[in-house]
Amino acid sequence: MTDTAVPGARFSPSGPITEPRTLATRYGPDTEAGRRSRFWRAVWRTHFYAGVFALPFLVLFAVTGLVILYEQPIRDALQSDLRTVAVGDRWVSLDRQRTAVTERYPGFTISSVTPAPEAGRATVFSGTLASGAARDVFVDPHTGKVLGMASPGSGITGLANRLHGFLNNETVTVTLPSLPQALWGEGSAMVEVPVTEIVLEIAAVWGLTLAFTGVYLWWPRKPGTGKAWFVPRLSKAGRARWRDLHAAGGVLLAGLLVFFVLSGMPWSSYWGGGWSTTAERITPNQAPPAWMWEGPASKIPTVGDLDRQGRRIPWAARHDPIPASGRSARPGHGGGHGDDAAGPGALPAEPASLDLIAQAAVAEGMLPGFTINLPTNDLSGDEPRYGAYAVLNPWPSRVHHQRGVYLDQFSGRTLAESDTSTWGALQRTTELGVQTHMGTQFGLASRIAMTAGALLILWSATTAVVMWWKRRPKGGAGLPRRPDDVRTPRLLWGAGAVLGFVYPLWGISALAALTVDRWMIRRFGPTRRVFGMRRPEPAAT
Repeated sequence: MTDTAVPGARFSPSGPITEPRTLATRYGPDTEAGRRSRFWRAVWRTHFYAGVFALPFLVLFAVTGLVILYEQPIRDALQSDLRTVAVGDRWVSLDRQRTAVTERYPGFTISSVTPAPEAGRATVFSGTLASGAARDVFVDPHTGKVLGMASPGSGITGLANRLHGFLNNETVTVTLPSLPQALWGEGSAMVEVPVTEIVLEIAAVWGLTLAFTGVYLWWPRKPGTGKAWFVPRLSKAGRARWRDLHAAGGVLLAGLLVFFVLSGMPWSSYWGGGWSTTAERITPNQAPPAWMWEGPASKIPTVGDLDRQGRRIPWAARHDPIPASGRSARPGHGGGHGDDAAGPGALPAEPASLDLIAQAAVAEGMLPGFTINLPTNDLSGDEPRYGAYAVLNPWPSRVHHQRGVYLDQFSGRTLAESDTSTWGALQRTTELGVQTHMGTQFGLASRIAMTAGALLILWSATTAVVMWWKRRPKGGAGLPRRPDDVRTPRLLWGAGAVLGFVYPLWGISALAALTVDRWMIRRFGPTRRVFGMRRPEPAAT
């Protein structure tokens, strides 16, 4: 007797299989394999589109970051005529150097001075011209000769810093609500943020998405398939080899990329400002003991307000208050200068010389390369306020080297000081990440690691473009195809919700992308074809 075969069926020893074993039966939306396939494709598409948006900015971060990482040797090479001098056997006083600067540039207002850290290096006077433009003036400390003037934002290093932070444009701003500011800040809950910084914040967090999804796609789930771990299969041809080259470099980059984003975001205007307010609320910096500081604060209330010519102050100390001069610095010292004021517009005594302040800073153990920020006075009100000299160790540097001392502008006595022992736990942790990000915390090791991370970003971007080009069909965009069942897996929803809560601007951008996908891309034939939708699918649930 002859069996009747079902078209498309296969035979088994027990008889014919009456239903064809098609991809639909194996990978249908309600099967375990189908759910895994749908999740994998959803992650793949998320990874692809995160790369499309984030990679151009990550490449920008990598290139500019490399310049910033080696900023000091680059500046020394490009401005050797200003920054390096012949080693001499005598030193001209800082006050005479300041006089030479003011005589050479009458309209120049000095705000800080960085004494030459060693013989053969120039003294740097920072300040502003009458127009308000920031400038640095360099002086030979051995002869007192003014070497010239330069803009701190000029050259390749200045451009790299601007591009790295705000795309060289801070003029267009928007006002956004800030939850941390509303809960714990002082004043309005609305903050003004440059649009370009918003773009960079969103791009950075899409970089996190790129790292997480990339690790998931790289992870070998089927032993014995030959899928590469860390060593690419160079013997493979075409797209498989480039996939391994991309994956091997990408998985090495993933951890560094997460670190880059987490340690860089505290400097951003929107998220970083909220994090600073939150950290100060949860683990506030310790205030100086009351006996160290009496009277009102200075006109410049916090260290963060000294950030005039770039970020050269510790992140963790931005909220530290600057005391006012004119009071005794220690119990029993007596002689409160504030009581000797001769009236509005008059100082109670002659300000201490820069040389005395520098000697006091050295006596306090400040490191070579420290910067003396000149005091700012406010004599307009009924009660005059006299600022203090704020002396800060060089930045960037290792966390335990970061320190500030505040000296009475009339006597040079120490009014207060701050270092890691006065910082809160979140401030110390954040500053540790920042200094590692800058390549200074662990010396050569951290600089090598940060350099490797930047180079891996460039490698991953290059291999991603090559891989896309090789898989792109003729006449098509080569975007990952969407599965027929377009429901977003719950795990992705949950991960997106957590990430969106921590980084609200990214959350808004992700919701915008989902809205465009649902109401624009799926509804029009041309966009459906470009974005990998071969035929109409049921609405998402």
